[in-house]
This record gives sequence, structure tokens and C-alpha cells, in this order.
Amino acid sequence: MTIPLLEINSLSFSYKVNLPPVFNNLSLKIEQGELIGLLGENGAGKTTLFNLIRGGVSNYEGTLKRNFSGGELVSLPQVINLSGTLRNEEVLDLICCFNKLTKKQAWTELNHKWNDNFFIRYDKIRRKRTYTVSYGEKRWLIISLMLTLCKNARLFLLDEPTVGIDIQYRMMLWELINKITADGKTVFFSTHIFDELTRDKIPFYMLSKNSINRYSDMSDFIQSNNETTPEKAFIKEVMGTGD
Repeated sequence: MTIPLLEINSLSFSYKVNLPPVFNNLSLKIEQGELIGLLGENGAGKTTLFNLIRGGVSNYEGTLKRNFSGGELVSLPQVINLSGTLRNEEVLDLICCFNKLTKKQAWTELNHKWNDNFFIRYDKIRRKRTYTVSYGEKRWLIISLMLTLCKNARLFLLDEPTVGIDIQYRMMLWELINKITADGKTVFFSTHIFDELTRDKIPFYMLSKNSINRYSDMSDFIQSNNETTPEKAFIKEVMGTGD
């Protein structure tokens, strides 16, 4: 029997004693090599859960077992801040530095995992300064480089990774994510985009009413809520009604 990469049991958490709990008796398990989503309305606690997993919050009840070291976790938040004076190709240099990679080693990894479309896209923006490109372009670049070059990572926490990214480049990111999970990396991502969970029948957790439920795919989610569409099932889950 394999040991889960991450296991949370009966976890309860509130920001203050006199405030309602963000989580109440929450349990989840993530295995090595899984690609798994996290769905929930705004304010449900998706970002808070990621903060707990990466160790940013400690005053909780219950158990949280991380079967990985700090250096094996890569967490990418919704907001990524970079110095506007950096050129985009210097972002590659920074990530090489953080991961102790030479430029030659980095390009070996990029050539292995990127297809021609990635290189065409990268070449268009690499000499531009980060303040001159859009939020989506900057986000696409950073996530693409981190997923490719963080070789020691076992778990990637991605907080709404495709927000602000055009659909064609979103599809490129998902191709890359599928590649790294096929290589044994684990990706736990939050999203508001139902198609991202429907397309490849991705299992996901649904955060609602301070608790969490796991579904094998979007069809399971819809059927469990006795509904006909993801939207109706989502409304029933968070509001208790499908009307």
C-alpha cells in the first residue's frame, strides 16, 4: 500500500476564535502522480487550504501529514509579482538560479517538455520587460517555466493557474501539466472553469459549507447532485437548490 503524498484528517480551522470556521472536520488525500482539482465559490477557502498545505497557517485542529520536504513543494499563488525592469528571458535565469540549473540544463528540459508552440510564444515575449506584457502573458510564462524546470518538486499547488490566460495558451499549459503528471509529478489546482475539470475527466474536491467532498469526475459531481449540468450541480452544492 502506497503512502499518500498529502493526507489531511478531521481538520478544523478558524481565523479567530469568535469567527465561524473556515473548515470543519475536513479530510482529504492526494496520491503521488495525481492531477486533481479544487472547486468552490469565492470565499469557500480554496486559497486558505493551499496556505495550510504549504505551512503558512499552523493554528488548526486535526492532522496534516506532508510526505514531502519543503524543497519538494512548489506553490504558485493567483498574484505573481515580478520587478517590472526584468526582461522575460531573465525570468528564466532566475528560475534556473533557484533550481541550481545551468542554462544548458534548463534548455535540455525545455526541449524535452515544450513543443514548437511554446518556443514560438516564448520568442515573441522573451526580450520584452515584464511590465510591458499582459497579466496573462506573464502568468503563462512563469507557470510554464516553473512546471518545466522545478525538477525536484513532487507537488505543485496552483491557485487558479489559467486565470487571465487566452484559451489557446491555456490548452498549451494543460498539455504541459499532463506531461509532468505522466512523469510522476503531482498537481493540485483550484479553478472556476468547469471545462478544465470536464475535458480530461479530472477528479476534484468541492469545497462547500466548511467541508469538502471528492468526486471522481464532473459526471460523478452532476449525478451526485441529481442535476443535468455542472452549473446546476454547483448551485445546488453551494446553495442547496438547483432552481
